[in-house]
Amino acid sequence: MCGILGTIYDHEVSAGALDLRPLRHRGPDAQRSQTVSTAALGHTRLSIIDLFSGAQPMSDVAGHATIVFNGEIYNHLTLRRELEGAGQRFATHSDTEVILAAYLAWGVRGFARLRGMYAFALYDHRTRDTVLARDPFGIKPLFWTRGARHLHFASELGALLSLTDRAPELDLTSVLETLAHRYAFGAHTLYQGVHRLEPGMAMIAGDRLTTVRSVQFIHLSDEVERHRQAGAHATPDDVELRVADSVAHHTIADVPVGCFLSGGLDSSVVAQRLALECAGPLQAYSVGFQDAQSEVSELPHARAVAASIGAELHEVQVGPADFADLAPVLSGSRNGPFADPADVAMLKLSLAAAGDVKVVLSGEGGDEAFAGYPKYAADRYAGLLGPAMKVASARLGRRGRLGIAADALSEPRRAVRWMRWFENDAAPQGLVSALLAGGAQPRRALGWVEDRLAHYPSGWSDLQRMQVLDLESWLPNNLLHRGDYTTMQASIEQRVPMLDLALTPWAVALPDREKLSGLRGKMPVRRAFARRLPQQVLDRPKSGFRLPLGEWLRSDPHLRAMAHDHLLTPGAQLRGWLSGAELERLLSPQALGTTGGAKLAWTALCLELWLGAARPQPVTA
Repeated sequence: MCGILGTIYDHEVSAGALDLRPLRHRGPDAQRSQTVSTAALGHTRLSIIDLFSGAQPMSDVAGHATIVFNGEIYNHLTLRRELEGAGQRFATHSDTEVILAAYLAWGVRGFARLRGMYAFALYDHRTRDTVLARDPFGIKPLFWTRGARHLHFASELGALLSLTDRAPELDLTSVLETLAHRYAFGAHTLYQGVHRLEPGMAMIAGDRLTTVRSVQFIHLSDEVERHRQAGAHATPDDVELRVADSVAHHTIADVPVGCFLSGGLDSSVVAQRLALECAGPLQAYSVGFQDAQSEVSELPHARAVAASIGAELHEVQVGPADFADLAPVLSGSRNGPFADPADVAMLKLSLAAAGDVKVVLSGEGGDEAFAGYPKYAADRYAGLLGPAMKVASARLGRRGRLGIAADALSEPRRAVRWMRWFENDAAPQGLVSALLAGGAQPRRALGWVEDRLAHYPSGWSDLQRMQVLDLESWLPNNLLHRGDYTTMQASIEQRVPMLDLALTPWAVALPDREKLSGLRGKMPVRRAFARRLPQQVLDRPKSGFRLPLGEWLRSDPHLRAMAHDHLLTPGAQLRGWLSGAELERLLSPQALGTTGGAKLAWTALCLELWLGAARPQPVTA
């Protein structure tokens, strides 16, 4: 796990060191840059594999290509043996050099054979092309922007913008999408002209930027269809073997490995398998909340799992002081607002884990792979319950889980309905109205979703369409992006074995009847690990990350003062969109007394922190 940044020019450039300080947290072990003809490549290293000879930028033995790479390739030993058999030579034991050899042997299409998480930039000295690439799940981020005579790229938005010479302009549609859906869709980011490289995509910049073209070297939908056509079915042994294989590959490291353990099914499955791979007791990390009488703690479930697998559980308590201290770290930069309160807890957890390990495994992706979200089961009844849900939705709004379900199920159009399931109910309406008045396009996200659905094979079930849609949007642009950013702020690497080319497409391809039973999902995993985990974990329903944010914003003096200082000051950036009275209402005791009101206030505070750091071009409604 590392950080990369650099620039591709339309002319030869002289040697000069890049400023790598914006990415130092991603790679505290080493920072190096190199200029190769028309490309400047920078790398900050968090040493995980081949600690002594894996420095980057790295070139192959013959000097044909040079790379900077962020991520891990879990099948690098298998690929190395094949490439050596074909005559490729190696100078290190690193997975980085295997990427170079794979590219030289098989070209861009060879990236489809990489089993892992990655984002890299590779300069080909033979063709003078520069190639950017990102893994098929989008686990590792890569952003880029093009100017008149250059193309910049970086692992984080803030680092990318440090390479530009002008203040960024906001993409108001992306801001609206982030408020309404928690993330911007597709290749869009919060800034105009700044893009994400999409998952499974390579961008090839020709010599001196004469051409820039994109190649999709792998499609998740193709991988799912391949398994579906092969007649994918799951016995408990099949599932356990595939999960075990993925976890075993994800433990490859020359440094200590631990895990995040919430007590949910996915993290518990990963922890159970990981404990079998560890030489000593597994180091596991869980979150609890101080004075959280109003919330249900997940710690008892995590403790039960840790006891059953012999793990050493580290319980990290999060309180209001952490929200006051860590919110500016997360949202107070050009990297964007991190408005989900769970991100503060994840950062505190990552900082605690970093004292013991350099790598943590988590259960992220299991819900999408094995249909674990309640919406997957409920959506099957949309046609039957739609008219009744329309009436219920009019009465309930989007209050609570029942209100969200009623709102979604009342919508007959699939694309709109599937977007509504994860719609955000913490968007200040005055701000939404101001963005619309400023020119934000509310249908852009729907157009992207409809385009994706149109390209899925006709033989898929609606469940498979929902799963792949989430794998292509919700995960890379939201959950994985947040997970990468919070863990890398603590300089540790998060790995997600439930997202694996040998596991995930196969799981999605399984017939609906094997994945769902009534309103319960993830049945293959429940059956496969029935004898491996405590019954309370196998039986517990899916639950979100809950914490007493409203109580803290009302009662904690330090946190309340921070919110007031940012939102109620005359110089608040949000005053370009919201009136002072509207901002004051967000922080009123009455508003903070509800879960929705607390989320609204926290969203506004995180937006204000980000806008204050980004200092975009002035925008008013």
